[in-house]
Amino acid sequence: MGVFDQKDFLGCCGSTKFAKEMVLSGPFSNYQQAVEAARDIWFNKVDVNGWLEAFAAHPKIGESPSHSQKTKSSSSAQWSEGEQSTALASATDSSFQELIEWNARYLQKFGIVFLIFASGRTTLEILAEMKKRYVNRPIVELEIAAQEQMKITELRLSKLFSLQKDASSEAKTDNATDIVNKAGD
Repeated sequence: MGVFDQKDFLGCCGSTKFAKEMVLSGPFSNYQQAVEAARDIWFNKVDVNGWLEAFAAHPKIGESPSHSQKTKSSSSAQWSEGEQSTALASATDSSFQELIEWNARYLQKFGIVFLIFASGRTTLEILAEMKKRYVNRPIVELEIAAQEQMKITELRLSKLFSLQKDASSEAKTDNATDIVNKAGD
């Protein structure tokens, strides 16, 4: 059973409203139930201010989450670093510099960090997507960013459920060991 607190959900999505609503909707019997609730909350209960709050919790692509003061949880920072690892590993000096320049352009035009489900994507793939989306109108880009945030949230919810499952397995193993040890006494 997925019993999580507000801090856990803030690690998945940086919107306080989202995190509070997820706690109120829980506990969740499985990951899929949590995702269904998350989608409903994100697209139907969180307003634009909540979206902007969540977007602001992300570091720029290529920026270390530890250097970003906006990250709301250590889980979020750690997960963000992992999600961007392919892009960072594939970056050359010139592609990394280009990424920094396009991050600045994007932020200047839209007022938000470029948000993309970066997991498994190379720097060049991210740059191509950023350039493609740069021509969008702000309202269109806001909707795309919200959809990308939901993909990130779903991935992080899966990690949250995996962590809980691992902790539950360890607790069961510890309990079994205690029982065996007491039986041997």
